[in-house]
Amino acid sequence: MKNGNQKTGQLLDSAVDLMFEIHLMRGDCCLAARSISAKTPIDEAAIEECARLEESLAKVYRNLQSTLKAIQNSRGKPRKRASE
Repeated sequence: MKNGNQKTGQLLDSAVDLMFEIHLMRGDCCLAARSISAKTPIDEAAIEECARLEESLAKVYRNLQSTLKAIQNSRGKPRKRASE
């Protein structure tokens, strides 16, 4: 059985992976908006939906990022031994 630190480490790794996926999804929203805007007539409602989705993903990304930083800061940096 794994100890608590290993499980927490796995969760943090998963959160970092999730941040990467969110970043990619935000890019997909931008690509979709570009594709929609290249067509005539421009579908303003669809572009607005892309923007709203991207903004929501950005909020989730920032929230997750700040939470991960807070966890990292709460752990503190490992101290060097006096003999090192």
